[in-house]
Amino acid sequence: MFAAVAVNIPSAKTFTYSVPGEMEEALAIGKRVLVPFGKRKVTGYITEIKELSERKNLKDIIEILDKKPLFTKDDLTFYRWVSDYYMYPLGKSLREILPGGIDVKSDIWIFPEGDGNEGGEKKISRTQRKIIGILENCHSGISSTKLKEQLGRGNIGEDLKTLEKSGFLRMEEKLRKAEVRVKRECMITLASDLPADLRLTEKQKRIIEILKGNGRVPLAALRDELKDIRSAIKRMEKRGLLSLSEKEVLRTPDKPCDIGIAGIDIRLNNQQEAALEEIIKGILSKRYRPYLLHGVTGSGKTEVYLRAIEKVLDLKGSAIFLVPEIALTPQLISRIKEKFDDDIVAILHSGIGKSSKYDEWRRIEREDAKIIIGARSAIFAPVKNLRLIIVDEEHDASYKQDERLTYNARDCAMVKARLSSATVILGSATPGLQTYFNIQEKDITHLTLTKRVVDRPLPEIDIIDMKNEREERGNLSVLSTRLKGAIHDTLLAKKQTLLFLNRRGFNTFLVCTDCGHIFKCLNCSVSMTHHASDGTMKCHYCDYSIKAPPLCPECGGSKIGSHGVGTEKLQEEIETLFPQARVERMDSDSMSKRGAYERILRELDRGMIDILVGTQMIAKGHDFPNVTLVGIVSADTSLNIPDFRASERTFQIITQVSGRGGRGDFPGRVIIQTLNPEQYAITYARDHNYLGFYNEEIVTRRELSYPPFSRMVKFRISSTQESKVQKCAALLGEIARKITQKYTITVMGPAEAPIARIKGRYRWHMLLRGKDVKILHALSGKILQQLGKSEADIRLDVDPLNFM
Repeated sequence: MFAAVAVNIPSAKTFTYSVPGEMEEALAIGKRVLVPFGKRKVTGYITEIKELSERKNLKDIIEILDKKPLFTKDDLTFYRWVSDYYMYPLGKSLREILPGGIDVKSDIWIFPEGDGNEGGEKKISRTQRKIIGILENCHSGISSTKLKEQLGRGNIGEDLKTLEKSGFLRMEEKLRKAEVRVKRECMITLASDLPADLRLTEKQKRIIEILKGNGRVPLAALRDELKDIRSAIKRMEKRGLLSLSEKEVLRTPDKPCDIGIAGIDIRLNNQQEAALEEIIKGILSKRYRPYLLHGVTGSGKTEVYLRAIEKVLDLKGSAIFLVPEIALTPQLISRIKEKFDDDIVAILHSGIGKSSKYDEWRRIEREDAKIIIGARSAIFAPVKNLRLIIVDEEHDASYKQDERLTYNARDCAMVKARLSSATVILGSATPGLQTYFNIQEKDITHLTLTKRVVDRPLPEIDIIDMKNEREERGNLSVLSTRLKGAIHDTLLAKKQTLLFLNRRGFNTFLVCTDCGHIFKCLNCSVSMTHHASDGTMKCHYCDYSIKAPPLCPECGGSKIGSHGVGTEKLQEEIETLFPQARVERMDSDSMSKRGAYERILRELDRGMIDILVGTQMIAKGHDFPNVTLVGIVSADTSLNIPDFRASERTFQIITQVSGRGGRGDFPGRVIIQTLNPEQYAITYARDHNYLGFYNEEIVTRRELSYPPFSRMVKFRISSTQESKVQKCAALLGEIARKITQKYTITVMGPAEAPIARIKGRYRWHMLLRGKDVKILHALSGKILQQLGKSEADIRLDVDPLNFM
């Protein structure tokens, strides 16, 4: 018998191994195996079982690492689609998809071995001398992985061989155990037929009392109750008074504390009832049924989701509930726990520990968990009898992974639902243009919720023209007079304020502070990035550049500058202006500590925070009834990033963050600060007019052939050496234009990325744009194949969302 095994290497191939006879019974698709691979031993994943193989003298599988598969054949069909569509090797895709820390692999260990051959020491290179120096402080040896990290070099194989021949070191292969393994604990069970005339010590009597009262007891629990029991347990086991066994223990994530108002009997309004009725029809059909639940903020979409899950559970099915941010899970879990049994809920996201994530995965695979809640990676959960997938805030760019396997969980949810003959709900107050466009193109059923629950009004929105708000020195103010006054009034009313600052944008776009003119590329309709070092403005789509003009071409004014402020600076300013207020900040920097999300949300929920300053984390999905004021400090940062979706994202983020206000018994108020008060994304958001925005934005997309009227594949080129990345990008552009010349494909770039260097790596990118994604896939593969081995690193991003 033979097995096809996918290995975590940059190749689309799988590798065939022979299966020893004693392993055949345990063989199954979805299990991990330890296999020889070159000179190493690595973890692979069984993707196929074969009776015959054309190849001879195949290597044997060393060990099967799982008792039960981590995924099924049906799961693998979905994983293969993800691998193929996003053009990422299957072995590497499975490494991304499965829980982290579970791989077993060998590593070469290096040990010092005396002074070596002194006569040959003069021929030793600088790198080899560094290796010898590191080994002098590592008497017990060092792994090649750590040695490479300390040297800052990856290719040291020849250096190690030279030093080994010279007698400076010796090398030895060691198997490194998986970081995450199945947890087991020792259990004590009392014998059923104890003699009546037992002679026991006082400690032994106490042990028997505990076991009689509790049945099978963990050894650790006995140790907590009684000290120094090891010898007593051993003697009692020898006498047959008790027996020892092992039990598997599942580790679960820490459940967040309750956040939100509990114990309320929620009654659906007519629109919610109608939407739920339609969704239940889809669930009962046992066919692929996609829905867009398009409801204004505060319209009760979550309650519709929960009622739909309730129906799925009645039908003995399972559901996946995706949210775009980890920060949204605590409040959602509180709602879920209130309605459903905690034991059937599993949580999957990057914020939980590796061990807990591994055990949650296994609970799902065993069908112990029926409701799976999580961020984007939860879409890969090995769910049995899947009947429903919910993608809340479906428009959110956080569903797209930006590195390695660049999948979009929202799109993956549609495919998984189709493969599973399940219902999928895409929920949003501001659906992505692609989604809304697909209502007509791809038969997505459109359900609407136009009213807030209990007929609460949508918040009143004011737009402040910041060109008229200046400090004494003439600089633009961070906070307008009206926003300061509104914060003061909200504090007096004992209500809460959210201040939103979108840090996704950069303060490198130039703006005329007299008229608000933004400098945009003539070819691409995106803002140009200011490079102060050489006094130029560049388009990072097509590489068009001009000298930064001293005067505004619109009004002739000379007051041209950059505009922006960070969340930390904003928090400091608020604390200075309102010293009596309790101010907190919620962004990626302040939320890095474990439990930070839950702490901030709990304190906001309990009225312990007066003003919360934050980024997009505070804009999505949260429901805090005491928040009555929302301030959008600078709408222009998202509006002027060099991205054709800038207006769409600005409309979405303004609408979403505005929706956090007025969700309780008191009306909400929103103040938007901007240098462009007449920009259509801002005015449509003020008027709560999604359809108006869509109709205007879709015209621009059609004229410029941007998605949804085209598809894109992005080539990311990077290197630690600027000359290499430039050379590779130029060659890649030449090859791309030759290969695509017979097709209706546009090659955009190559051009330097807006963020030209990250973590010491210089970055360029190139875009292929066309109508047929299959053709784009094929041509992208040909381009890479013709390029061959490259001095720079090249990664593909299918359907890119991030152009920075």
